[in-house]
Amino acid sequence: MIHDHIIVGSGLSALGAAMAISPQASLLVLAGEPQGQFTYYDASGAVPCSFGGAGGLGNAWHGVIPMNLGGRLAVADTAAYAAFLEQFYPGAPRTQLGSDQLFVPWHPIRPLDHWGPMRQARGERLTWVEASALHIAREGDLMAVRASNGSSLRCRRLWLAAGATRTPFLLERSFGQGIARPFISDHALCYVGLVQDRRAPRVSQQRQGVFFEAFYNAARDTLYTRRPARFAYRKLDFGIEQRAVFGMPTGTAVAKIAKRLSPGLLAEAFFNKFGVFAQANTYSIYAQRVVEDAYQFSDTAQPLKACLANIQAETQAAREQAPFAGLTPSKRNDLYIPGIHLHNSIQPGALASLGINQPGASIHVVDPSVVRNIGPEHHSFKVMHSAHTTVQAEGRLNPITN
Repeated sequence: MIHDHIIVGSGLSALGAAMAISPQASLLVLAGEPQGQFTYYDASGAVPCSFGGAGGLGNAWHGVIPMNLGGRLAVADTAAYAAFLEQFYPGAPRTQLGSDQLFVPWHPIRPLDHWGPMRQARGERLTWVEASALHIAREGDLMAVRASNGSSLRCRRLWLAAGATRTPFLLERSFGQGIARPFISDHALCYVGLVQDRRAPRVSQQRQGVFFEAFYNAARDTLYTRRPARFAYRKLDFGIEQRAVFGMPTGTAVAKIAKRLSPGLLAEAFFNKFGVFAQANTYSIYAQRVVEDAYQFSDTAQPLKACLANIQAETQAAREQAPFAGLTPSKRNDLYIPGIHLHNSIQPGALASLGINQPGASIHVVDPSVVRNIGPEHHSFKVMHSAHTTVQAEGRLNPITN
């Protein structure tokens, strides 16, 4: 059988792409392995950097959506973006769009929760295969995909959304070396210090979630958040020292933190998720900033090796540029938390030479591996929307007829 479309991956980017494909087209999704495996930032296994099973790391996404529509992933059509957001959060206030706020929904988007209804609605037009892609090739006007379950698949249009750590090496296995960058970019999160302030952070609880104020430096290349410091977190650097030990919890974060019996971290987690207990007088300042070459990158079981000098240079710049008066600065400038926002893992120009991601091409990469700089904001929802608009644009340019 020749499918109209094949999507490699089933995480957030893949979901965004699938939502733009006509329900009348035949779609096959290579969702990942039946028993998906995590890979991690380092040998400690504290923070995952990818998941090879159905849903990808979207299964554990915290769900933060920036309302700022500018920056590196600028939104050209605000109305279309709002409509896309409302497919997941009906009634989400449009008046917040374009503001320096972060939206934290009560229920983060979990890809598998949306694939189920889509599969049911499309019936035999959507084929779900729990396997990964091993190799892709062109066969005339078609794309051929060899899957890990031994099947050989063909389609008219192929969408790669396997993730920033997996897509580059699928391309190298298929088209030769020199496609993956030797480094990969990421956000680094760091602690800036403490401020004394009687003004509580502005928090707005809405029907679909909570809106938090965000702050930027003058260049707007660093995102800052102000969080109430309670219990031992009122002591300079105590919070980041705990976070560096615990890593960044994913999924049911509050429940996991509660088991660690850290009152300060638990109080901060409740604020981050629900916006409660905002008034504290003492606040921790955190920063998030892109590090272009954050990790050395390889096709191994341990694909990342931290470039500490690069990470510390960017986090130090974030601290020095913090827009807060009366700040007591951190003395632990060596500590940071991986952002789980990996991107920029494919060599610039490599895809164009292969005819990939060109208008009307039969193969497109729609995951963060092709995004050079995602800007300081949380990018997952914007990348999902970008995948959606890419598929829509290609459909208008070169529609598939059945």
